[in-house]
Amino acid sequence: MRILLCLLLFLTGVAANAQQTYSISGTVTDGKGVTLPGATVFITNSKYIQATDNGGKFSFNNITPGTYEVVVKMLGFEPDIQSVTIRERPANLTARLKENVTTLKEVNISGGPDIYRERYLALFIKNFLGETVNAQQCKLLNPDVLKFYYNKNNDFRLTATAADFVVVENKALGYTLKYLLRTFDLDMQNNLCTMGGSPYFEEMKGTEAQQKKWQINRRVAYMSSDRHFFKAVMNNTAKEEGFSVYQIIDNPILIQNTPANERWTFYQDTDDPLRRKLVNIRVLNIDALFIADSENFKTLMSDAKPVSRDKPESGGYFIVYTGEDESALYYNTGGTIELPVKSIPKKRQISIIHPLAETVMIDRNGDVTPSLGFLYAGYWAWLRIADLTPLDYFGEPVPDKK
Repeated sequence: MRILLCLLLFLTGVAANAQQTYSISGTVTDGKGVTLPGATVFITNSKYIQATDNGGKFSFNNITPGTYEVVVKMLGFEPDIQSVTIRERPANLTARLKENVTTLKEVNISGGPDIYRERYLALFIKNFLGETVNAQQCKLLNPDVLKFYYNKNNDFRLTATAADFVVVENKALGYTLKYLLRTFDLDMQNNLCTMGGSPYFEEMKGTEAQQKKWQINRRVAYMSSDRHFFKAVMNNTAKEEGFSVYQIIDNPILIQNTPANERWTFYQDTDDPLRRKLVNIRVLNIDALFIADSENFKTLMSDAKPVSRDKPESGGYFIVYTGEDESALYYNTGGTIELPVKSIPKKRQISIIHPLAETVMIDRNGDVTPSLGFLYAGYWAWLRIADLTPLDYFGEPVPDKK
């Protein structure tokens, strides 16, 4: 099988749980300390957005405990991005924007000629939006903001930058998504896409029938997401919600001490025969995967060694979700994963998470800190922007039509 890999750098969110809430407020100024009215401020991956008032101030209320990313953007200035963790008190930020001065020294990457732009744009859309059914109903509204750079001498690497928000119309989920692109790096030699940025969502208006369809599609997208898994882990309901975890065990002593009826050994195939690897896995109690720091935060507890992008095949965990089946379009990619465990039903989605940090924290919103806490492979790596839901959406049941 050809493993699909993806690094996604999404942060933050706003939960809707009945619990203590706080505020995130602040002031936006320029480099000289002069307040800036009219600056755009939003919380990444949410529908929370506003403009600063005449005094350069902003405030978001009803924020539940968690880790959030606050983004400030204004024409003529570089974006200011701050991460804040809310535990038991409100947060007050000061965002001092720097003027956006572009010099010739900054444009030092030799890009391909314009005749290749359509090819580069197609590769960007495929890897940014994805190849799911939802992606087929998405449209990139402003491709002109993108600039591409290609270097065949560096792992056949394609990178992209954007002068403004990348705007996506998602008719499958009923959102207009505005994405402040910070990273897009497509390593075609290793089949690895690294992308990251700060999106926010705007609700589309539609008929009653469209609204019902969007509700159904949003629920399916959320239920198949990594955020659903992490939120279920926080609520100690992962097993009941259809998840199981299998740890990749590389430690010879641990392999030897794991009973044969609790361990499965198989070859993990890749396109490169030299990277074909014998893999040992064991079923893992999901509650043992993370340890609770408080009622709102948990930290990864694992003896798996964190891996780098260069060694994504070592360590990590297989996550099996049995609530939804894998899309037929996913099978066409050749990136499907098979596990030699007879108890896994045919209706399932299989993903892999590889830890990329010594400590990885999740919060009640289903958010991961640091944002590059895991490298994804399998089904979750296949899902991209077209299947992203806001972090204040938690798979609400679709109401019956009256």
